[in-house]
Amino acid sequence: MAISITRSAKEKKLKNCIIDKVLDLNKVTLSVNTLLLLSKAIQLAVALLFFILPVTNTFSQELTFDYIFQDTNIINPRPSLKFINTASSKIYYYADDDFDGTLSTFDQNYITGETYKYSDTGDSPSEYVILPNGNALSVIKGEVYLSRNFTTSREFSRDLQLTFTDEYEYSPEVIGNFAIYRRSGNYYMVRYDSLKSLTKEIPLTNDESDSISYQLISYYYNFPDTSKTVLRLAFARYDNSSKHDVIFPDYNDIYVKVGKQKRGYSKVKLLEMEIRIAGKDSLARIVNEITYPDSIRYSTNSAIYSPDGEELIFDVETLNRKTRKIFSYNITNKGIEEIYTESDSAWYERHNNSTRFVNDDEILFESEVSGYNNLYCIKKDGSGFRKLAGGEYTITESAFDRKNGIIYFAANKEHPYEYFIYKTDLSGSPPVQLTSDSGDVEELRLSDDGKYLFYQQSYINKPDELYQLDLESVTSRRITFTISPKFSEINWRIPELITFQNEEDAQTIYAFVYKPKDYDPKKKYPLICFAHGAGYLQNVTYGFSPYRDNFMTNTFLTDQGFIVLDVDYRGSMGYGRDFRTKTYENMGYWEVSDYISGVNYLSSQGIINKNKVGIYGGSYGGFITLMAMFQHGEVFKCGVALRAVASWLNYYRSNKWFIVPRLGDLDKDDVEDIYKNSSPVTYAAGLSGPLLLTHGMLDDNVFFQDMVQLTQKLIDLKKDFEVMIYPKENHSFYKQTSWLDQYKRIWKFFEKNLK
Repeated sequence: MAISITRSAKEKKLKNCIIDKVLDLNKVTLSVNTLLLLSKAIQLAVALLFFILPVTNTFSQELTFDYIFQDTNIINPRPSLKFINTASSKIYYYADDDFDGTLSTFDQNYITGETYKYSDTGDSPSEYVILPNGNALSVIKGEVYLSRNFTTSREFSRDLQLTFTDEYEYSPEVIGNFAIYRRSGNYYMVRYDSLKSLTKEIPLTNDESDSISYQLISYYYNFPDTSKTVLRLAFARYDNSSKHDVIFPDYNDIYVKVGKQKRGYSKVKLLEMEIRIAGKDSLARIVNEITYPDSIRYSTNSAIYSPDGEELIFDVETLNRKTRKIFSYNITNKGIEEIYTESDSAWYERHNNSTRFVNDDEILFESEVSGYNNLYCIKKDGSGFRKLAGGEYTITESAFDRKNGIIYFAANKEHPYEYFIYKTDLSGSPPVQLTSDSGDVEELRLSDDGKYLFYQQSYINKPDELYQLDLESVTSRRITFTISPKFSEINWRIPELITFQNEEDAQTIYAFVYKPKDYDPKKKYPLICFAHGAGYLQNVTYGFSPYRDNFMTNTFLTDQGFIVLDVDYRGSMGYGRDFRTKTYENMGYWEVSDYISGVNYLSSQGIINKNKVGIYGGSYGGFITLMAMFQHGEVFKCGVALRAVASWLNYYRSNKWFIVPRLGDLDKDDVEDIYKNSSPVTYAAGLSGPLLLTHGMLDDNVFFQDMVQLTQKLIDLKKDFEVMIYPKENHSFYKQTSWLDQYKRIWKFFEKNLK
């Protein structure tokens, strides 16, 4: 089965390079010991080659923007783990081993290393789920089937057909011996065994529409065979009728088309559903609505049934993300009570640590109550609050081995800029570091038997690959080797990590400096500052950058004689709550202040020409660029703002979830002045240097409205500036020609104005 992947803007050494190529060329399956022996042999061969042969440049490909933004991605889709089947000792994953931009399906026995690639032909399922017993539930041509013994046969056979409709089923899930799937937005269910379907299909929801949608958020099925109750489900029902419409004119056809989307807050109902046996071949559902014990509208981040099925725990936060609570709902008496609360004067950010039961009585959850995102436990009656893991570092995600009471987590414990895997236990023992490869780790997945941990690992110049950690021997093994040769042929510039103090408040700031290949310490170079987007994101890490196009562009720009400065400015992830919330109700000030301090630091080192400093970035980075250009023209001589926020008043109508916690609720609070004071358009009169604005006309995040309004403001102010629009592009460009055109313009703009 193959999945076509399109390019997005977003998307955590010689020996290694040679090992990768040997494994790719020979397509062999290696045990861990064989791989170690091969590695040592190659190291010896390489050492001998260095003595025998003259040293030459291994990377011969000339780097151009046409090469970076060619039609076939040079950073091909990265592998992703889909299932772990402990019974067969197999993992199932997607990977692009042909480097053609298409993901194929693989399975691998993680004990022996045997790998199998599935054919892209035939009746491949659009979706599938591997069951613990080795069967598979799949959707083939819109119908749901059970394939028996799939992990052995590797065939999506149609042994048992579960649906018989003219409509298309999708999103299959398996809960015990219940198959749940969706059709036209609604949820449906059948009960089955490996031989036949036992019950008629039962609709779980029935009013999905343009305004109503549902989400299954939790379930429980460990009932005794004598129980008439066989399943409990928790749903969130979203009523979107109160949202406002936003429109996106499309000028690319004969007639102008208008797309619409609804934005704002939904009205949410929580439904707890009991599924009971109603007859020999039928099931019935009983639905109870759950309401929180106050009138506050909460966003429900997670819901979990207790191991005994007697309580349903809700982890929630207010819409302004200032207050976070945990509620316990009693299944029997339908009562609900608050068992935990915490508040922040600014706002919370969550990471990927799921709220979960670690035993019959205790709940594990993440919190920033200490100032950093750490892990805590509390009993289900609200007592016994305690820290389980953490310190002055960020825990980004975790996995839990319930059988052995061990928690595995990824954190930047040693340094803010690199993440390793650690383990601790339920007593809160000091964490033990399990990995040591420099870079980033993410997507932690634990096998059911607790023996293996799977994850993705990346480095500055190496996109992520799948890895396996043997938890008994504490040895890791690389599973996939899918970095495109087109990417590997370039000698990508490895940046220098620097720190400096902000000149206003002495905060330590981390940054990368990209220098030319033939860097001359006696020369003063023009400087280009790059500002990452998203606001709360970490780009200065030893892992592969989420801004992959900018990482590649940095090498090109340094080849043209520029130095590039990439700063994790105030508000970025990985440095704790106070570092992030410094921007509260004052967005744009401290971010630019950090860049100014960085420019001054490099100037003090004598490596840049302080009169030739430019800045660019997209989205939030575009916002920073505008604030820098409009308020500090004495530092930033020119700038390029890509898909930039010019007015947070506009963005309030686009993404309340992001902006309300930072600046307040315009519909409820007297905060319009705060919005204006943080909006670049307010300071447009201060523009004194060359400015280039670029924007996609179909942008559904930062609306094209921002570009239009800022353009008119600059016209009225009689300012000199340039504009480039992309009629077919959204917030994240998808056409390679658009990427190419935009970055060529950026380069030529800096060539013109900084040289």
